[in-house]
Amino acid sequence: MTLRDVTDFDLEHKDALKRIWLLGDVHGHFDHIGRTLQVAKNSSNLPNWLVFLGDMDLAGQTFEQVIQPFQDVCPGVKTAFIHGNHDADTYEKWTLLHESGPAEVLHGKVLDLDGVRVAGLGGNFLGRVWIPPAEPILRNKIAAMNRGPYQGRNGLQPSPKFHAAIYSDDVVKLGKQRADILVTHEAFSCHIHGWSALDQLARDLRVVRAFHGHTHDDHSDAYALQRDVMGFEVRAVNYCCIKNGSGEMVFELARSYF
Repeated sequence: MTLRDVTDFDLEHKDALKRIWLLGDVHGHFDHIGRTLQVAKNSSNLPNWLVFLGDMDLAGQTFEQVIQPFQDVCPGVKTAFIHGNHDADTYEKWTLLHESGPAEVLHGKVLDLDGVRVAGLGGNFLGRVWIPPAEPILRNKIAAMNRGPYQGRNGLQPSPKFHAAIYSDDVVKLGKQRADILVTHEAFSCHIHGWSALDQLARDLRVVRAFHGHTHDDHSDAYALQRDVMGFEVRAVNYCCIKNGSGEMVFELARSYF
């Protein structure tokens, strides 16, 4: 397969990539982001974009309220996000996340982040919906949400987990676009619990690099050995870690890189 040149891409977009921060699963813990922004402010390395990779796992506050303090430290910083599986544990969590104010919902879209085209696919593969490579049981959320009456739920609302499921119609639609970077919650096949369907999406988009959260580990060095096979570069973003668009570490729990 034809690989896009990572070195040329990184040189061409060097400043923009450094100012795109990818944030791994936070599960309700946001303090490290504010602290890292404050350090970055003192070193003139503030981001233009904060991109959350899912599992914000909110309770008691809307996403708009959660990200407001980041604006106070870094006026003008913009936020984008995809959802994770735990963002749909309850309807309340789903609602809190999507009361997001100015934050951009990246799921199923390609957004231009200062000249870098970033595609997003949130959620997880759910057995009641689609486990690739098998054929989908339900191809889109409309079909999932309108199957009722729901057995065992007294005919009430369907499981909130259907909100976070990955649907084949979304993957097909997204794959018809073009992007430089793909961010997902689920992992790619280079991870032991990853998915080749996401590899194909990345190839369809013709991305240079992809990032994922969800697995709470970082095997990026091992992933690098598979780049020629994959056709693109893959980076993991660990629990409560931050990397920039070049894949460089900005913050991890043990240390900061400023």
